[in-house]
Amino acid sequence: MTTAPAAPAPAVADSWSYGALWRRVPRALGYLLPTFVIAIAVSVALSSFVSTAVSLLIVIVGIYLLALTLLLARYTGQFEIARLRLSGETPIAQPVWPSDPGMVWWKRWLRPLANGRYWLSLLHGAIVAPIVATLSFVVVTVWLSLIAASVAVPIRVAFFDLDRWVIEGRDGGSWVIPNAWVENFAPVAVIVAIVLGVIALVTLPYVLRGLTWLHAAIARPFLGRFTNEQLEAQVSSLFTSRQAAVAAEGSALRRIERDIHDGPQQRLIRLQMDLAAAERRLAENPDEAAGLIQDARRQAQDALDELRNLSRGFAPPLLLDRGLFAALESLATRSSIPVTLETELGATANLPDEVARNAYFVASELIANAAKHSQATAITLSVTTADGALVVAVTDDGVGGAVESVGHGLAGLRDRAAGMGGTFAISSPEGGPTTVRVALPLAGVGSASLAPADGSEPSA
Repeated sequence: MTTAPAAPAPAVADSWSYGALWRRVPRALGYLLPTFVIAIAVSVALSSFVSTAVSLLIVIVGIYLLALTLLLARYTGQFEIARLRLSGETPIAQPVWPSDPGMVWWKRWLRPLANGRYWLSLLHGAIVAPIVATLSFVVVTVWLSLIAASVAVPIRVAFFDLDRWVIEGRDGGSWVIPNAWVENFAPVAVIVAIVLGVIALVTLPYVLRGLTWLHAAIARPFLGRFTNEQLEAQVSSLFTSRQAAVAAEGSALRRIERDIHDGPQQRLIRLQMDLAAAERRLAENPDEAAGLIQDARRQAQDALDELRNLSRGFAPPLLLDRGLFAALESLATRSSIPVTLETELGATANLPDEVARNAYFVASELIANAAKHSQATAITLSVTTADGALVVAVTDDGVGGAVESVGHGLAGLRDRAAGMGGTFAISSPEGGPTTVRVALPLAGVGSASLAPADGSEPSA
């Protein structure tokens, strides 16, 4: 067993800390610089379509053109949501767009007219977005101009002839600034330009972060889900998690029952039979009775060992006493296949008991499955933190082809992860390698954030 050097789990960086803001500057500029052009182009397109559709409402084609405009507004809104996500802002949960492929084509075409989400997208794209984009464009232009001026003005003063500064008059004449004035004004201009440029440069991350946040805050009520939609999705997610937790516990109970029946129960029955035989032979043949008692003692010890092994699959004492890192080290050492442990968790990592217990159970089950079925020669166990979750990943170099069977093995682990609001992913092509990745929210059951529901797109 090889253990990677342990390091403390990284703290979640504050999105408004100065260092984090500077790291987001390229993404913020990538969002803000083209925003004005995109917003104006989208506004012109939507406004043109709307005005054309309204003028053609007297004929049927105007109604369908208006519906097409609303559909275009929806897609431009989704594009804006994607751009905001790339800028580093908190993802906006998209509305659930209804779809019914069996609906009559003309009803499917006209359905956007009766959906308020489409009209909000149109309002945002045609009116709201251009206004906000114009404001952000002016602010960004001023800040970048001040930074550029702090470099350009000193270069102008240092490398160009100050005697040739001329102001052109409206009547065609010109007025040459006296050299003495220029010599007195130039140092002041350089100082003012540098001071303003430094201030603009220092405050640039805050300005860019504030502008992207403003765009996201305004877009959220227009392009995101309604509050009732989010609550419905959350209730549905919690209901699914509850069902998965019940299924996972049922599978665990069946496995415990099977393991006890196949192991300790059989040994205890054998123990009972040996003791009964020893009791009958104790008076007639003490030596044979002593041998039977010795066999019974071994059976009792084997049953005790199997019960201890069963308990290790759930909450071994080492996990409770010394934490997840030490328990995983012990788990890797006991494996019949060499296990390389890669983790960023320190020996004193403070994890919720529920998360640590389930993480250990997942790692134990995945290593056991790999040892039984994969024909692997090496296993890698990786435990990291990402996006507010503890990620347990097990990779083996076996034959691959792992599949989920209802009520067994991997399917039970998927139910266990879903019961905690986590995720389960498996990659096992034929020939290997096999990688299983389970993410468990560090905040506990049901804390996984809801993924944006894209919905199915209606065909136009």
